[in-house]
Amino acid sequence: MIRLRLYKARERQRVIDPADLEAVYFAVDPETRPVFEYDGGMVWVSGPDHCRVERRIRGRDLHLVEAGTNVLPRARGLEILRAPGADHRWVHSLDWRWGAGDYLDRDRVDAFVDRALDMQPWAAPPGGPVGLVHLSYLMWFHNGAMANGAAWPLDHCTAEQIAAFTTAAVYFELDEIADLIGRLEPDDALSHEYWDLSSPFGEDASLIRDALRCKLVEAAQDWV
Repeated sequence: MIRLRLYKARERQRVIDPADLEAVYFAVDPETRPVFEYDGGMVWVSGPDHCRVERRIRGRDLHLVEAGTNVLPRARGLEILRAPGADHRWVHSLDWRWGAGDYLDRDRVDAFVDRALDMQPWAAPPGGPVGLVHLSYLMWFHNGAMANGAAWPLDHCTAEQIAAFTTAAVYFELDEIADLIGRLEPDDALSHEYWDLSSPFGEDASLIRDALRCKLVEAAQDWV
């Protein structure tokens, strides 16, 4: 079974009939962050002419490398979806190596999330890469909303900090989250809306993590 997830579209998830796969694959707009899931792997259409292929095996995140790169022609992704059991060259995903025992041998997305949560950007002038600072604000808002309800900033944050949460959501092109932050009310009315929005497929912060994955590719200069 092949499932299509669209992160920036009203219709976010559906199952693809094999007979319709080619038409759907080439029709999807890369701007919707389309991901085709198949047999434990995924093909991410990362641009009009390119894709990336990834899978998770025994707890390790792997990506497909061909001709020395993990950026593949878009048509190649369709071939892989049609033959997921083929013998491909899987390589362990790039790690963020910070220091032995800390972030050694960690998935890159998870490592950036952990670093962002280690920061308190409002406690001192932000000193990290611009992308990491935005991620820190967004993850602090997210964790607070998951633990205490979406309205928690109204009692614990300044107007400047709440504005920074909104700016961070806009940076990651998460306009629905930015809109929700702008509508915060002093009760729990928006909490379930936020929980459903931020984790649409049952995985905590899945929408934020996917946006981070994209930004690491699209704005690599913001993370160094």
